[in-house]
Amino acid sequence: MHMALLNSLLELAHATSENLAFAHRKDVDVSYGEETITETNLLELRRRHPDMITLKTFGKKLEAKNGADWEWHIIGRARSFGMRVQAKRLQQDDVLKIRHIVKSSGEEQIDLLTKDAEIHGLMPVYCFYSSELQRQKWKVSSDHHGLTSPFEFGCLLANADRVKAKKPTSLAAIEADCVPWHYLADRRRFRRLARIGIVEDGTTTQFLSAEGILQLPVAETAGPDPALGDIFPTIDELNNFDIEMPGRTGIFEHRSDVIRPEMSEEIFHKRRISRLIEIDVRGLPFDEDEPVVLPEAPPDPRPW
Repeated sequence: MHMALLNSLLELAHATSENLAFAHRKDVDVSYGEETITETNLLELRRRHPDMITLKTFGKKLEAKNGADWEWHIIGRARSFGMRVQAKRLQQDDVLKIRHIVKSSGEEQIDLLTKDAEIHGLMPVYCFYSSELQRQKWKVSSDHHGLTSPFEFGCLLANADRVKAKKPTSLAAIEADCVPWHYLADRRRFRRLARIGIVEDGTTTQFLSAEGILQLPVAETAGPDPALGDIFPTIDELNNFDIEMPGRTGIFEHRSDVIRPEMSEEIFHKRRISRLIEIDVRGLPFDEDEPVVLPEAPPDPRPW
């Protein structure tokens, strides 16, 4: 389990959920748009994990050309996984606006997204931002003992092909096809320790989990929906040479003729990429207690 990165994905999804709920309050009424949420989350991931994450941003006008907010690559030892991601925020009235005609081309945004992803072998993905009250399936569960607090599922991923087929106007219409974005690290629900009061010698001592480190996985979920669980690979699956993932959209095997898209600043502009985030997980162990021993000259799958 890759605790640090997993913790960041959980905390940022939780913050997204709570900030949206706060922004939607009548006494606050603050614009908290997709652009702000995306840039905040990606910048925070880069800040927290500078050794494994790189982030590049480009002109905002480029998004209108291809329908994508960002391109996301997770680089493992055995294979890499690439996505073209469009962010969508639920509005205050719970409406989900997927249909959007791009003025410059006259095409629907989702069609531009899926076409570009298919050309470059990437998975087309929607990342939905929502608050707790706007979700039905991905809601937190109560802890009657008061020892832990749950993370909210503010960032949900869905294959854009499923979104295109369903044409949802609400999260409820597509939520069953979504998974929390922390499933890229571990496919379980997690909690964190809450403050615990311990009475000693007539005084109360408060204890808090250090740095928000994750604690027990929630027991009620044995695993993801079987129809969804093998769509988004985990870090361990990207690092494991012993498993096979043939025909999986967005997967680039390092020991095959399938290569990732070329990357250079010129190509970024030609392909109209507005943001690029890469998470290099090749140095992460399968078990946090065991160090990774890499070959003397490990192959770098990136062609730039």
